[in-house]
Amino acid sequence: MTQNDNITKQIFLEKLLKQDTKELGLNDLIQIQEKFNDPLILSVILHQLLEERKRTNEILKDLYEKYDSLQFSIKNSKESSNLNQDQDTINILPEIDDKIISFIRANQKVDAEQVQEAFNYKGSNAASQRLNRLVKEGYLRKVQAGRKVYFIVK
Repeated sequence: MTQNDNITKQIFLEKLLKQDTKELGLNDLIQIQEKFNDPLILSVILHQLLEERKRTNEILKDLYEKYDSLQFSIKNSKESSNLNQDQDTINILPEIDDKIISFIRANQKVDAEQVQEAFNYKGSNAASQRLNRLVKEGYLRKVQAGRKVYFIVK
């Protein structure tokens, strides 16, 4: 090799490594480059790379499992704290709902038409919607008798 070739290689390697090659020296880098021409050396390096990749994948797998476990525990803790908050809170019904429930208690059972008449709703749809909402919230129970639907306090 000529001196000019060595300088060209040194410039190329410095640009490639983006750092000074003074620590290794140009001759060391050239010897490394020549060793890479040997297929046995390349196969050993590739084998080491594959083994390192396997170890890295195992580490990542372990990290993902820990991350999933943390997410699951955070989700469960949020749900349990929400349940505790739900048990501690007191639901206050609107005044009209409270009156409807009192009306149903006094009459044992009522239908939407009776609620419409008692509370001056324009149509039975509005009364029926309010009663169904109270059923959904768990304050009332629906009982069907023929074509009539009655509402009972739970």
